[in-house]
Amino acid sequence: MSNSNKKILNVSFNDEQFLIEMIASELITDGFSADNTVIITVSTDYSSIIGQALRHLLSSNGEICDGFGVDVPYPDEHWDDKYLGELNNIMAVYGNKLQNKRVLLVEAGVIRGGNYTFLDNYLKQRGITDIYTVAMFENVGSAYNSNYVGEYYNDSTEDLTFWWEMENNHWK
Repeated sequence: MSNSNKKILNVSFNDEQFLIEMIASELITDGFSADNTVIITVSTDYSSIIGQALRHLLSSNGEICDGFGVDVPYPDEHWDDKYLGELNNIMAVYGNKLQNKRVLLVEAGVIRGGNYTFLDNYLKQRGITDIYTVAMFENVGSAYNSNYVGEYYNDSTEDLTFWWEMENNHWK
């Protein structure tokens, strides 16, 4: 939903691809791979493209990087029983994959940082401490500062809008 007082920051499919490859290169340089990393795609409806692409790009020896997705509250929602119940169920199924691995939380756009703050604390309370975060786009006013950021933007003056959110969207 666009605020008419804000400039639209249009993110094309090509922009996404460029930032994903740039972030993947940084991660590989820093030693992330399928051998030592599990990717948690945060907000699967917005972040599945980057999450899956990074899983493929961090593959090693023909094996895809382990990973799964979690749905999180939208900015106008809260971590209620529904979201927490879903997160607990997902962790019951996949949480064992996080043992002795680097956990990489991946999100297309970090606006306020509340979901990363919550998930970081949630994982640490369960003994998972080797946690890193990726934001393809991160608001300069976010309460959470990601370890890897493709591009910063200012949410008070720009409305982050991905190609598929645009009317009559085009791939380029």
